[in-house]
Amino acid sequence: MKRPLILVAVVALAIGILALGVGLRDAAPSTHAQASATATATATATATATATATATSTGTTTPTSTSTPTTTSPAPPPTCTATTLGVARTANALLAADCDKLLSLRHALSSADGLNWDPGLPLASWAGVTVSGTPKRVSALDLRPYEVTDALDGIWDLGALVHLDLSVYTTPVTPPTPATPETPATTVTPATTATTLPTVHCDETTLGESRYKTGTTILTDLATDCGTLLAMKSTLAGTATLNWSQTLALTSWEGVEVSGTPKRVSELDLSGKTLTGEIPTRMGALGGLTVLNLSQNQLTGVIPTQLGNLTALTELQLDDNRLTGVIPTQIGNLAALTKVQLRGNQLTGVIPTQLGNLGNLTWLLLSRNQLTGAVPTQLGNLDGGKIARINLGHNRLTGAIPTQLGNLTTSLGSLTFENNQLTGVIPTQLGNLTNLDILRFWGNRLTGSIPTQLGNLTNLSILAMEINDLTGYIPTQLGNLTGLERLRFHDTRLSGVIPPQLGNLSDLEQFGVSGGHSGCYPSGLPSGARPANLAPCPTEDDD
Repeated sequence: MKRPLILVAVVALAIGILALGVGLRDAAPSTHAQASATATATATATATATATATATSTGTTTPTSTSTPTTTSPAPPPTCTATTLGVARTANALLAADCDKLLSLRHALSSADGLNWDPGLPLASWAGVTVSGTPKRVSALDLRPYEVTDALDGIWDLGALVHLDLSVYTTPVTPPTPATPETPATTVTPATTATTLPTVHCDETTLGESRYKTGTTILTDLATDCGTLLAMKSTLAGTATLNWSQTLALTSWEGVEVSGTPKRVSELDLSGKTLTGEIPTRMGALGGLTVLNLSQNQLTGVIPTQLGNLTALTELQLDDNRLTGVIPTQIGNLAALTKVQLRGNQLTGVIPTQLGNLGNLTWLLLSRNQLTGAVPTQLGNLDGGKIARINLGHNRLTGAIPTQLGNLTTSLGSLTFENNQLTGVIPTQLGNLTNLDILRFWGNRLTGSIPTQLGNLTNLSILAMEINDLTGYIPTQLGNLTGLERLRFHDTRLSGVIPPQLGNLSDLEQFGVSGGHSGCYPSGLPSGARPANLAPCPTEDDD
């Protein structure tokens, strides 16, 4: 029995010596500590061997004490507060969960230059994050400008995500296929196949100033704007060429103007640049933009609803492109707008009633599209002291001309509805618009007579009402419109004699009447305005 006891003791002693060696290697203690540790380990090993031998000889078992190493757990990521969410966590638990997931993801990232996901900032201001819907959820992520190189597996926990753009992200990302997904993402922009991460940020050379806010690692608004432009360049330009580059000062970029304190991209004027792409949804991130002019290009696709985020915008000019889809109702939220120019596209759907909320509007130009439905009565709510032009011609509008337009009495200079499918009568209230220079509603299905109140519009130069079902006589009051240059009634059902008072219209260049008129035309009409189917009325000299 002695040999087994001796063998057990030797094994126990070897284990103690091995533990001592590992401890010495990891801890690297001082000389005194080494001596103490050696003595302790030897004593422990001897005691263990003796105890084991004794227990074996007596047939009893002594439990061996196991030492558990101390592990320091990483600090948990912070959670979103009511300050972050804009509401109490209990008021929108789903949004709170989304926000916490983003914080957890950011907490794990070692990269992501300028990604300002911080519980001290409102979620709505977090870079690349879009919150929308009812109840509000994180619905879109655009991480293109932020140089993320870490794994993003946790991103798929965002159950309301409908748009994810990782188009400059090089780490492979494969969407999971859960058995019961909450709401899978509907659009995912695939990662590029580049072997190195494309540089999409702007540095001091491009910006002319630091890219970070003072004392922080948060990108300035100008740096964010610059990165946004770079990220959307190819989408917008299509086959066209823009000189936007990190190697060129931002102030020298085509169509870009920088101004304000702090500096922001304030104007983007790319009119006539032969752009063939689409308007990027990311355009809505340029929060300092006051002028957006993309007119006279070949842009296709829809007008992004995200443009409704541009609360500083004063001019929206998208004329003469190939845009399709509807006019976003969100445009009606842009209270600073003075010009909405969408003419010459292929837009469909109705004119949003929300446009009547734009109290600073001066121009509303929607002509030459394929718009349907009625002319909104809410347009009568526009500021009559500011609105100057409402042009809705060459669409497919139906219904009556709203009487409420007669409220725009002070500044309206142009009101056009030509070549639509409008019905009903010409509102007498239009006679209140004494500043009108142009009134056109030819090419519709209007009925009834010409209101005598139109004789109050003494600033008119063009009155075009041909190609309608108008009946009755030409009002004598139109002779008061001495500034008229064009007066057209042809292809209507008007009849009777031409009032001699029209002979006062000495500036008239065009005068068109239907064959239903009898008698003669006033001899005072200029030669270029005399109808060919009638003879001149006799004058006193003829007597």
